[in-house]
Amino acid sequence: MRHLDLRTALARITVIARYDIHVGEELLVTYVNPDLGLRERRQELRAWGFGICQCTRCIEEGKEREGAGLEGSGIDDLEQELKAGLGLA
Repeated sequence: MRHLDLRTALARITVIARYDIHVGEELLVTYVNPDLGLRERRQELRAWGFGICQCTRCIEEGKEREGAGLEGSGIDDLEQELKAGLGLA
């Protein structure tokens, strides 16, 4: 796969599949670290100038957060801080 970057004339992205890709299967590219929580991923996407991600994962995580009353609570930030403090991040 190649990605044309007008700032550098040509930039390359190498994609390595972790499993066999079937004909017609949709391939997705993430612009942010997929290990981040929903809130952090959305913040980074806003920084890139994208709207709210509508991929299956983000939609499901958003529903889970709303159902648990966690939307806007900062729980993702706390989780990341705790993991970093324990050397797990």
